[in-house]
Amino acid sequence: MLHYKLQIGCMVIVLIVLVLYFRERHDQANVKRVKSFERLLIFSLLYFALDIVTVYTVNHSETVPTVVNNVLHLLYLWVIDRCLLDVFLYVATILDVPLTSNHWKRLAFLPHYSGCLLMLLGVGDLQYIEGGISFYAMGLPVLVCYAMVIYYLGLAYYVWSKYKGNLPKRSRLNFSICVPVFLGVIVLQMFVPDALITSLAITAIILTAYCSMENAASNELIQYHEEVIYAFADVIEGRDGSTGEHVKRTVAYVQIIAEELKEQGVYAECLDREYVDYLLRAAPMHDFGKIAITDTVLQKPGKLTADEYEIMKMHTVKGADMIKENLAALEEPDYITIAWQVARYHHERWDGAGYPDGLQGELIPLCARVVAVADVFDAVSQNRCYRPAMSLDESFAIIEQGAGTQFDPVIAETFLRMRDKVEEVFYQFQEAK
Repeated sequence: MLHYKLQIGCMVIVLIVLVLYFRERHDQANVKRVKSFERLLIFSLLYFALDIVTVYTVNHSETVPTVVNNVLHLLYLWVIDRCLLDVFLYVATILDVPLTSNHWKRLAFLPHYSGCLLMLLGVGDLQYIEGGISFYAMGLPVLVCYAMVIYYLGLAYYVWSKYKGNLPKRSRLNFSICVPVFLGVIVLQMFVPDALITSLAITAIILTAYCSMENAASNELIQYHEEVIYAFADVIEGRDGSTGEHVKRTVAYVQIIAEELKEQGVYAECLDREYVDYLLRAAPMHDFGKIAITDTVLQKPGKLTADEYEIMKMHTVKGADMIKENLAALEEPDYITIAWQVARYHHERWDGAGYPDGLQGELIPLCARVVAVADVFDAVSQNRCYRPAMSLDESFAIIEQGAGTQFDPVIAETFLRMRDKVEEVFYQFQEAK
């Protein structure tokens, strides 16, 4: 019992996580499931069970037939490699690494199957050695297992270093703390093979993944937050004769622009996955300040007077203030910053002639420059209380004519280049009316 108390404790912890995870997924079926995490949970439990069994058999080899010991150890070594494969696949999944190509599949699965074959062929080389703490296995299958562990850890580190910007900052920090613990345990196990502490590494990564990414209650809370934001935005947009669909269309156009910019590596210094996610969550709040504008100005069917226009322009300042005052204590600072910038600066112009602060060029935050293009396009392509909708050709022409004056020319050009996707969104909403 002394040798496998640690494994039993880790097994209980992962069992609790598994029960919580699948219960939450059953109760909240709309929350996305990550298959690689589910496989990791299941294989880790099999790993703990085999770890406990092999600890017993290797320390009682005088009563356990060698063939039984060898078969159990082969299964144990295979499950270790399988768990490390699923750790890599999980890391690749949460970082949005494209794994659809045959190249990535060969990198992920071919070494695993090759390693399994080598372990099977080398089963006769297994030997059981007495260490200072416990007996332990050594031989070709163990060395192959170590090689596979190093390979998958190296592969995981490579994708982490290349794609970690796709992970929210809070989750990125949690994994950054977990990884040294994980690596430290694995390295210690390799250099002190009778320590029998590998289970700590698997447990650490599972707990970090669950708490950071896979807790359905937290994910559902974020979803509820977004639904409330959309509902509030619908109410505000309805006051000036627009429909709530304006917000949804604008966000869809923002997503097209942002993802294409990210794909092309434009503004790569800040446009990572976290920034895009925050931008998509912030975009519905761009006109929150309209709630503070009187109906006589907001719903006026004709052209606004100079004084009325000054009142209307204040919706940017008021909206930004509302976000800072009411959401700052509830959300992550980076998200609040982006939401505040979107609300305040989405009417600034590239040439400096916009409002409220007359910012020019790249002094205008990127998030606001993206929303500006999407917002204007949707505004001119739909009916408003003060004018009828323009045709699609006329609407695209507005963006083209404003490139370099009203709009960031790179963002405007990207939007125009994605015309097919923009029109697809436009017609989907038209058909839904």
